[in-house]
Amino acid sequence: MAKPFITIIGLGLTGTSLGLALKREEGDFDVVGHDREPEAARQASKLGAVDRTQWNLHAAVDGADLVLLALPLHEIDETLGHIAEDLQPGNLVLACVTAMEPAIAAADKHLPETVHFVAAHPILVGVNSSTPPRATLFDGVTFCLAPSVQTAPEAIGLASDFVERVGAKPYYVDAAEHDGIMAGVDQLPQLVAAALMRMFSQSNSWQETQRFAGSRFGNATDLRGGADQLYNEFMANRAALALRLDQLQQELDHWRAWLAAPPDTGAEDEDPPLLAALTQTTAAQEQWQTSVAQQSWDEPGAETADVENPNMMRQLFFGNMFGGRRGRGNDR
Repeated sequence: MAKPFITIIGLGLTGTSLGLALKREEGDFDVVGHDREPEAARQASKLGAVDRTQWNLHAAVDGADLVLLALPLHEIDETLGHIAEDLQPGNLVLACVTAMEPAIAAADKHLPETVHFVAAHPILVGVNSSTPPRATLFDGVTFCLAPSVQTAPEAIGLASDFVERVGAKPYYVDAAEHDGIMAGVDQLPQLVAAALMRMFSQSNSWQETQRFAGSRFGNATDLRGGADQLYNEFMANRAALALRLDQLQQELDHWRAWLAAPPDTGAEDEDPPLLAALTQTTAAQEQWQTSVAQQSWDEPGAETADVENPNMMRQLFFGNMFGGRRGRGNDR
C-alpha cells in the first residue's frame, strides 16, 4: 500500500520551508512538491524539503491527502480551477495567502463541496527576498487561519494540527477582518514605498538626488516582488487599502500641522506637539519590536476550533478521515 502524501504547490521560500518543517520530524507520510519552475523544484529536492517532485500539476495532486498552496495570490484562482477535479472527497486544501477573502471566494467557485478549504497566512517578520528556506522559519510564528463557512470542523482541526506540526501557533480570524488589517500593516507600507520612490525618481532632480539616498531611503522604498505581484495584491484588497490610504492622509495632515507649529506651542510644561508625537510613536514602535522578538502579545491566546479530536494530524495518514460533504451537518 502506497504511503499517504502531502502535496506542496509552489516551492519558493514559504513552500520549501513548509516542506523542511514537515520533514524535520519523522512521519508516516511523504511530501510531494510541484513548481512550474524546474530550478525551484530541484532546489527544494536538494534541500530535502520534498521526497519527490512532480512536474505535472494534476499528477502531483492526484491521490494527495493534504494539498498546500504556497503561491502568489493571483495564481490561486487559476490553480484551484486546474486541480479541482483531481481532488478526492475529504481532501483539505490549505492556501497560504496575504488576502483571505479572494482565496475563499476562489475556493467556493472551483472546489466541490466534498473538498475542504482553509485560507492561511503566516505572519513572518524580518523576511525578505534574500531569506533562505529553513525548517525553523515558522517556529513561534502566528499562523492565521480562516476557514470558509462550509468547512467541516474536522478539517479546521486538521489545519490547526498542521500549523502546530510546522512549529507555528494557529490563530483563527475572520477573513474580512484579516484583510482589513493587512491592508494597513502590509499593503499600505508597500503602497507608500512605491509612492515615495515614484515621487523622487520622477522628479527632474533625481539624477543628482539619488547620490544622497542612503539606507533609510532604501529601507523606506523596499518593494517586495515585482510590479505585477504588487498590482494583483493591491487590486485584490483595494477597498480596504483605499480606506487605509484615507486614514494615512488624515494622519499626515496632523504631522504637517505639528511640523508647522512653533516650538513654544502649548503649555509651559508640555513638549512641542511634534516632539510629543515622536516620543509617543517611538515608544510604541519599541514596544511592538519587543513583542515581536518575544512573540508575546497582550491579547488572550489564539482561538481554538471546537473539534472532538485535537490530534487530527496524527490520524490523517491512517486513512481518509473526512467523508461526505463540506459542512457541519453531513457526517457519514
